[in-house]
Amino acid sequence: MDTPAANNWRLRVESHHAQSLKVMDESWRQGDFWRSLAPMFRADPHRTDDDALNAIADLISNDWTVLDVGGGAGRYAVPLALMCKYVTVVDASESMLAQLGEATKEASLSNVEAVLSEWEAAEVERADLVLCSHVVYGVADIVPFIKKLNDHARHRVALLSFVDSPQSSVALLWEPVHGERRINLPALPELLNVLWEMEIYPDVRMVTSSRAQSFESVESAIAELSARLFLGDGTPAHARLESVIQDYLEQYDDGLRVRRARHVRQGLISWDV
Repeated sequence: MDTPAANNWRLRVESHHAQSLKVMDESWRQGDFWRSLAPMFRADPHRTDDDALNAIADLISNDWTVLDVGGGAGRYAVPLALMCKYVTVVDASESMLAQLGEATKEASLSNVEAVLSEWEAAEVERADLVLCSHVVYGVADIVPFIKKLNDHARHRVALLSFVDSPQSSVALLWEPVHGERRINLPALPELLNVLWEMEIYPDVRMVTSSRAQSFESVESAIAELSARLFLGDGTPAHARLESVIQDYLEQYDDGLRVRRARHVRQGLISWDV
């Protein structure tokens, strides 16, 4: 039986997914969801200005192994492989792992292994650090997911999570476009409640925040937001977005932003096992 925090988590995730599926254009249901987005998850493996990466790096030693669950294109796995003994990336997206393969080749790395699998079904060896970055939001059955992370760590588990639900910055547009209030996924505060109920009392290190996404023009805002709202071209919902978009944008020095969109804040949650 779920504990109260785990049950609240499950209900939020299931309600969010049901709401998304109800409005999702058929084109969004086909194939690998991440195919067109995967290249965006690449990053310079030699960067030194990534506060989240630096916080993760502080947790490992050069003789450690890392298991990166949902590590995708290697935003963290590739730079960590330059710092430690071995990195295993588990991810269910072929397109993400294809990007990981290109990134490891470009970095001339031979100590990165890719495993194509959902985490719940993955069969992998334990590692010194188990990392899971921006993955858990959509996991309804959160307790066994975390238990498996914990069971696969020799020394430490680290979870990187946004303070606010991912895509919460566009939730304001959900009602005028889809006719109902958006149900946001759980995020860092809800995750801490789940961990505490599991008698896991982690350290939390807040890392540098960033501004909400900005857009160069109304047209670029429509193009980006239509994807986040699961809209197909030429649909009535897409027309509704076009008709209301200017009422929901504000001008800032770096471009247009959705009204009331907050700074993007994230925290590194970690604990010893």
